[in-house]
Amino acid sequence: MNSQAAMPNSPESLAVQVADGRIHMGRVWGMLAVRSALSFALLLALAGVFAVVGKSGAIRAAAAWWLWFVTVVNVVSIILMALFGRSEGVRLRDIYFVNRSTWKVDLAWAFGAIAVTAALAQPPGLLLAKALWGDSGHTNPMLIQALPLAAIYPLVVLMPITHALAELPTYWGYVAPRLRATGTNRWATIVIVGTVLSIQHMFFSFQLDWRYDLWLALKYLPFALWMGIVIDRRPTTLPFLMGAHFALDAMLPVLVLMVSNGALIF
Repeated sequence: MNSQAAMPNSPESLAVQVADGRIHMGRVWGMLAVRSALSFALLLALAGVFAVVGKSGAIRAAAAWWLWFVTVVNVVSIILMALFGRSEGVRLRDIYFVNRSTWKVDLAWAFGAIAVTAALAQPPGLLLAKALWGDSGHTNPMLIQALPLAAIYPLVVLMPITHALAELPTYWGYVAPRLRATGTNRWATIVIVGTVLSIQHMFFSFQLDWRYDLWLALKYLPFALWMGIVIDRRPTTLPFLMGAHFALDAMLPVLVLMVSNGALIF
């Protein structure tokens, strides 16, 4: 057994717990769905409040708060991973695949993965927007809407940190290894988990516009599948990819802040 397979959170190690019933697969499938379901529930709840008080365009107005929905979902995801991991005898750091002894090789892998990610994270969304609207920037004012300044400042810190600690680990640190532990095919796992990871973005900022929702659902699909391939092949790259994810998302609340104070107009 190689060092990757011997890790507590590897499919090989988890297969024993799946066999003896310590890992409940309903919980695993629930973790696959929870980020989409909870964020959508928060959006609909806020839209309902806006509708009751007579605010026009309640769904779109609620969607403006999507970074807060994501932040709440991130916190819930981290708590659930910690609780479920404890019941399975796996620490949160194991779910993050932290391995100090291989960090140099992992860092090299991560740099290679990030180089490819640069071509997969944003360009597909721009191309898809161009195909749907004839304008690659059409979605900017729909996705980045103004909020009260007091609501944005906490997000500058909370959103990117919690997102880095929650999103990739939930899908590729918790769900994917447990699906593999049940005997699910490697590529089937990558496609299932990667597709759900991509589609979740539609529920973060859902609006009554089918093209916008389709754009949200598909724009990150190449990125999501690529992350699955990399982490499946080298799980211990996950901490470095989490760091890259933090850097990628850190600008989102800043953009909302700039739109809100008039420094940026789409």
